[in-house]
Amino acid sequence: MSREEQIQRRLDQIPISCRGMYKKAVKKKSMRAALNSLCLECVGYQREEIKVCTDLACPLWAYRPYSVPEKAQIGHFKLVESTNAA
Repeated sequence: MSREEQIQRRLDQIPISCRGMYKKAVKKKSMRAALNSLCLECVGYQREEIKVCTDLACPLWAYRPYSVPEKAQIGHFKLVESTNAA
């Protein structure tokens, strides 16, 4: 299967609201869009889940979108239980 076919297959599974970012990422227009797309995919396209991500070992954790800036946090990381039911 070609790259274009694989991209289209994945695109068909992505919510419409997230497709623009994914297209931008796969066209090498934005590394930030690639990172955002990966985070969204990881949490099942639930933007709020990115804010409460507890996977501190993820190499992208420090760069995740929609996070509270470190200077706004007090003390160590404040972890919140995920609301995403398994």
